[in-house]
Amino acid sequence: MGERRAAEELAASWDCLTTDGFHRSLTEFLVANSGLPGPRGNLMLAAEFSRLIARDWAAKRGLLKGLIVSWSSSGDEYLMFVAHSAIGHVLSCNPEEMDWAVPILYEANFSPLWRAREGVTFALEALLEDRADLALSLIDKWCKPRDPIVVRNSIVALAHPTQLRRNHAQLDALKRYNDVGMEMVAKAIDPGDGVKILAKSLGFTISVAAEADEGYLDEFEIWIDRNVKVWRAILRENLTKARIAKKYPARIEVLLMRLG
Repeated sequence: MGERRAAEELAASWDCLTTDGFHRSLTEFLVANSGLPGPRGNLMLAAEFSRLIARDWAAKRGLLKGLIVSWSSSGDEYLMFVAHSAIGHVLSCNPEEMDWAVPILYEANFSPLWRAREGVTFALEALLEDRADLALSLIDKWCKPRDPIVVRNSIVALAHPTQLRRNHAQLDALKRYNDVGMEMVAKAIDPGDGVKILAKSLGFTISVAAEADEGYLDEFEIWIDRNVKVWRAILRENLTKARIAKKYPARIEVLLMRLG
């Protein structure tokens, strides 16, 4: 079944699948239509689940909360992704659920399964769309210990071009945690997987901030002049992104020449 067809089938069968005693059928349906194993999971199906769970939370809270809690610890990569993504939509409409939902979401940052971790970025994106103040406060709190994976997940969630254009606080947060990330990769003596993943994500999040604010290109000059080896590849990757190369061609050409 294709992605769109599976999402439509979920919506059509939702009332039946969320009736007491049928939650196992819902779990089986999602697993069967996850797109895994394969190159990508079924994002459309996950998005439809998030929409439906947010819509019906008040009426079916007990069942739906039970599913999220169960799936988040299931060890199934797709179910964990769906559960973590859905938490963002639940919190967008029901901030009173923070006591149990936020700890699950925070711990998901450290899952050994990358799709489960990616569910955190989807959840934060949903929160940034509807409850930006809450999302930004969580990001600030979570990033205080300077864990590279948490910083990485935060900058990826923050780097949403449409949101950045209308939310200066989100843009400021992206700049701030890009800076934090750059310092972390520079200071890492023996970079582990977390630092490597952070460095890879910095390879695009910096250009997203620059696309939203040309003044951020001044930061590129500072980084180039500091001549930190690990930064050079990150900066080159960003400077070749079409989003800024086309928008600021003359400035980008100068920066590339300066980078060497």
